[in-house]
Amino acid sequence: MSRTNNNLGYTLLEILLVLTIMAGAGFFLLLQIPQDMQEKGMDISSTRLLEDLRETQQAAIACNVWYRVKFYPHTNEYKLFKQGDFIRAVNLQKGVYFGNSPPELTFLPTGAPTKGMTVILKTGSLERKVIIAPVMGRIRLEIVR
Repeated sequence: MSRTNNNLGYTLLEILLVLTIMAGAGFFLLLQIPQDMQEKGMDISSTRLLEDLRETQQAAIACNVWYRVKFYPHTNEYKLFKQGDFIRAVNLQKGVYFGNSPPELTFLPTGAPTKGMTVILKTGSLERKVIIAPVMGRIRLEIVR
């Protein structure tokens, strides 16, 4: 038996192999995309909180008045106040929530907080800690692995 040149199609085995590879790649992407979305939401929320706390601290120093940040774990938001006057509210990204029930945080006109605290943000298996040192008010982000 000799092959002729008019047999230009693909064999069943070749088609099944390509479909198996594509299905495996698609399955991997379906598993990876939600995790990437969680990581992105966590990065945005933790960075935003860190920046807002630092900005609030600097505003307290610059204006020589006290500023307060109130945390609302039940609505996943925090609100900024200048001497009791509401400035703005910030919602955490979808799926990100407070891992603890932080109270309020007040920055004195010197920029020092009235107390130190740790704000924990969680989503899925990811966790970030925003740590406010009690004396000097250093604010930093810790990524929990």
